[in-house]
Amino acid sequence: MSTLKEYTEQLNGSDQAERTYAAEDIGYLNDPDGVPVLLEALAKETSRAVRDVIFQALIRIDADAAIEGSIRLLGSEDPQIRNQAVDVLRNKGARSIPFLNTAMRDDDKNIRKLVLDILSGNPASGAGEIYAAALSDPDPNVVITAVENLGKIRAEEFRSRIEDLLQPGAHPMLISACLEALVGIGHASSLASIRRLFPEFEKLPDFQFASCLKVIAALGSAREFAEVASQLYVRGPNLRPAILGALMDIHQRCPTLEASEILLSELETLVDSGDPPLCRYQAVRLLGLLSASNDVYAHLVSWLSSTERLVRLAAAEAIRISERPGLEQVLAARVPKETDAEVLEALSC
Repeated sequence: MSTLKEYTEQLNGSDQAERTYAAEDIGYLNDPDGVPVLLEALAKETSRAVRDVIFQALIRIDADAAIEGSIRLLGSEDPQIRNQAVDVLRNKGARSIPFLNTAMRDDDKNIRKLVLDILSGNPASGAGEIYAAALSDPDPNVVITAVENLGKIRAEEFRSRIEDLLQPGAHPMLISACLEALVGIGHASSLASIRRLFPEFEKLPDFQFASCLKVIAALGSAREFAEVASQLYVRGPNLRPAILGALMDIHQRCPTLEASEILLSELETLVDSGDPPLCRYQAVRLLGLLSASNDVYAHLVSWLSSTERLVRLAAAEAIRISERPGLEQVLAARVPKETDAEVLEALSC
């Protein structure tokens, strides 16, 4: 059986295939003494294929030296080396946390951000100290990355810290990240923190209002429903689908809320407008949810003959959930005239 010394000689040879096999074999040896050999070879290796095998070997070696060496590689000027070092450390799992904790105190903001990239998608348990430091980091990109990570894993234990970051004058990208994270965490009390920062939606620029809509859709109540509805025609048409989606989501949580006559009128106008089909579909569905009046029902029946298939589909779906007497006959009467398979299914089911 070959020894580490022999593999080292092969790893430093001129033949690429021989270097590849040597790196692989050092990984299978699982000897901590192989780590410095691999790192030294990596520093001068020009073949990407051999580099890949060296990193796989570092993953296989079950030793703290492989973790420490990979953390040093986070400071490399080569992006491939940095990215693969991140991959090694992800594979080391919880064992790397104490070392990452130390790296989080590095003066290099890029290394601190890479530490968070390593933790991305993994539970915050065990990494609490790292995230606590990251949320107070002087570099906004580090803070934003931490917030994004915590939102993805729905880290309830950091909810109040994220809410505290919603302050006047905060970086717009940080505010957006906090809003996204709070949507992921999904705690109703977060809405109060958001409303303290944004008490009047109508004063927000479109990009911030768009971010707020996601939170409102997830957490909003009757108050937010009325405020968002008032923006349907105030904002540009590009925001209408998000506004309508938020209104529908709030209605699901608050099915007894009532819509203003102004909103009902605006929705009816929107259905017959030149807006994109999806937007018109949303308007029909929302009308069906918000009003049981004869006037709205008559509109739904008339929209079964619309030239836009999504409007017909929405009308059929809205009529079916209306629970009105005779709805089956109304829908059945339209079946012989319908050619679209999806609309036919909605008429018939």
